[in-house]
Amino acid sequence: GLSEEWLENSTQNIIIPMEGEIDSMNVSVAAGILIFEAKRQRR
Repeated sequence: GLSEEWLENSTQNIIIPMEGEIDSMNVSVAAGILIFEAKRQRR
């Protein structure tokens, strides 16, 4: 997860739904998912 400093300075939380028993994901994987979804929604 993110440190308290990052959480305190954020303006919005984004939740990426995950199935199974995954506790967290690599930040680069999360960024890739967010970029993919942003591009998909702009089509």
